[in-house]
Amino acid sequence: MSTGKTYERTEFWSRLIHKIRGGALANLRLRHKFFFIFMIVIIIPFSMLVFYSNLSTRNAITEQTYTALNSTLAQINTNVENRFEYYNQLSNILYMDAQLRNYLSTEYEQAFYYLDAFQYINRTLPSIMALNFNIQGITIYTDNKTFYSDGQLVKYMEELPEHIKGKALQAAGNTVYTHTDNGLAEAAHITLSRSLSYFSLRHPYGILTIDISDNELYSLIKMESNNKSVYIIDEEGWIISTGDQELASSRLFDVYPIRDQLTADSGYFDARIGGEERFFTHKKLSNGWTTVITIPYNELLSNTDKATRQVIWVSGLAIVVAILLLYITTKMLTKRIEVLLLQIRKLERGDFPSGHTKMGHDEIGQLSFAFNKMAAKIKSLIHDVYVKEIAMKESELNTLQAQINPHFLYNTLSSISSLAMKENAMQVYQMVSYLAKYYRVSLNKGKRIILIEQEINLVKNYIAIQEIRFRDKLHMHYDLDERLFRRTTIKLILQPFIENSINHAIWDESGINIIVKLQQDGEDILLKVIDDGSGMTPEKLEQALNKADNRSGYGIKNVDERIKLAYGEEYGIQMFSRLGIGTSVTIRIPLESADNS
Repeated sequence: MSTGKTYERTEFWSRLIHKIRGGALANLRLRHKFFFIFMIVIIIPFSMLVFYSNLSTRNAITEQTYTALNSTLAQINTNVENRFEYYNQLSNILYMDAQLRNYLSTEYEQAFYYLDAFQYINRTLPSIMALNFNIQGITIYTDNKTFYSDGQLVKYMEELPEHIKGKALQAAGNTVYTHTDNGLAEAAHITLSRSLSYFSLRHPYGILTIDISDNELYSLIKMESNNKSVYIIDEEGWIISTGDQELASSRLFDVYPIRDQLTADSGYFDARIGGEERFFTHKKLSNGWTTVITIPYNELLSNTDKATRQVIWVSGLAIVVAILLLYITTKMLTKRIEVLLLQIRKLERGDFPSGHTKMGHDEIGQLSFAFNKMAAKIKSLIHDVYVKEIAMKESELNTLQAQINPHFLYNTLSSISSLAMKENAMQVYQMVSYLAKYYRVSLNKGKRIILIEQEINLVKNYIAIQEIRFRDKLHMHYDLDERLFRRTTIKLILQPFIENSINHAIWDESGINIIVKLQQDGEDILLKVIDDGSGMTPEKLEQALNKADNRSGYGIKNVDERIKLAYGEEYGIQMFSRLGIGTSVTIRIPLESADNS
């Protein structure tokens, strides 16, 4: 098992090294390879170290901050719970007051009977309020219509908001807290409500409410709001109290969409809100409210980020200096290689070095010596073989041109034309005239470059000769952009395809339609020959493209090679043919290059 794993690891590293050697690294300059190795050996490990150090520091500070914030959160919750318990004990005084229960439960027949009860309430409730300046009001709501309501200390049950009434009755004697901001009080306040059902849980004799100022909670959290935000929210996210008074009486979830993260009783989490990353910690109170503390990470880690930036700047400066020194060093090492490469490129262009540049006796010097020796050998071979081959080709070409005497040919054709006219053989006369025009353009005094207009006329003269022969079987159509007539091309690139269509594509007595098109395609010129003849199978098309000559003397392959030699590999011939449908030939030559020729 161990041997197998070792073999797999060896294979992995072998494949990796092979990819690096054969991939992008192989195409880099030697100087750049030094930089690449330097980055791998120095920059990447150093960057990983800085990243790990920064990440570890951030995590440590995050944990420390969570511990500190959790301690603050626990202290705030303890203080709030203590205040709630205090007000719960105050409510117990009235909840368990038997005298108050008797007064509220009694049916009064006449007004003077409840004077004692009203005096008792008017004495008890204000005395409790006087001892607690954060209590804005204490009210008892009753269903006893025979009891007097002063609209302040005693009110009838229908005056109590339904949501408070429902929560109080559902709590069955326990205290319930709600937050109220109805515009009637001078400021928002917290309402403690409790059904008065002592000894009679199912039949309460009233509901007690104590309105507590928001300052009660605000005073507990404002000292803890330095560099952080503290919120006490209800179950729906409405802010009960906060050190940020701009958000008072608003919904926290509208500012920070964190409802889903507050489902647990306590915890902490990170969230990116409005492009800012923030840290949150939270804990529920016994009444269902939640205390939330949040702080932006940029404040939380400001010192860490500052130290990290300093380290990065110093490290970056050191890396720049190291790269500069490496550049100077590698330039000195690779200078001789660059000189040798320059000589190789000159040799590639045919510029042979005139002398031997001494580069020492190390590996590079030996390589330079071998290169100069090879260059001298190549130069000698070119002189002895290549130049002689060119001279032989030129000699053969001159011999071929000498065999064609244009003046003799024109004089002979003129004599035949005169004889035909004398004998009244008009078809012979016309054919000889067209033939003379054809050879006048095709020979062109030995020049190989003609105007496109001349190439088109050459085709028309050839067609005129063939129409005498085939009689109504050739149906020619021309779609020519005459703006291209003054452009130039090598001669005899259209006629071979016209001849192929006539000789090989006519398959019935109806003859053949041949379309000749001339158009511009961007920076190129397109010449097209399209026929509706018999077409070819893919095999025959392949043979036609690879055949060097045909009966016309100018094979498709020859025309394609002549175009590529004249204009480049991106130009030439494209053919498409389908048996029984026809053949389409597209000849592409350059617009500007043809003109310059």
